[in-house]
Amino acid sequence: MTRLPILCLALASLVLSSHRAWAAPIKACDFITVQTASSVFGATVGAGDEESALYGSQQCVFTRTDPASAGLINLGLTDAKTMAAGLGQSDVAALIRLFQQTNPYNGKTSEAIPSLGEWNSYVWDKDLDDHTLTVLYHGKVLILLARGSKNPNLKAAIVQAMRQAMQKL
Repeated sequence: MTRLPILCLALASLVLSSHRAWAAPIKACDFITVQTASSVFGATVGAGDEESALYGSQQCVFTRTDPASAGLINLGLTDAKTMAAGLGQSDVAALIRLFQQTNPYNGKTSEAIPSLGEWNSYVWDKDLDDHTLTVLYHGKVLILLARGSKNPNLKAAIVQAMRQAMQKL
C-alpha cells in the first residue's frame, strides 16, 4: 500500500519535469513591458524587439518612437554559467570578479544597490550617457541598459524595472 503514493509522486514529478523541458524558450521581452520601458526612458518607446546576443543571451530592445531622438532601453537575460564559460571564466564567482574588475573605468561610476539579487552593479557612463544595472539572480544574469534617457529619476526607475523583471524569474 505504501508503494502507490511513492509511485504517484514519482510519476507526477516525471510529468512536471517533462512539461518544463517542452516549455517555450525564455524571451527577454517577457520580462519587461512597453510601459515599463517608457517609464524608464521618460518618453514613449516602441514595441520591444527580441534579439539573440552573445553567450546564448536574449535581449529586448526598445527605441524611441520619435526618430529625431536617440536612445534605447535594453533588457538582456542569460544563464550565468553559460556567460561565465563564454567569457573564459571557471564559474559564476569568477564571472562576478571579472565584472568587478571592469567597473568603474574611464569616466564610469559604479555602485551596488542594496538587497537586489545575489550580486549587482549599477554603472553610469558619463561619456555615453549609459546607465546599466547588472544583476545576478537565481543563476541568471539580467542587464538593463538605458541610453539617452530623459527621466530625472532614472536610477530609481531602472531599479524598479529590474525588480519587476526579477519577479518573473
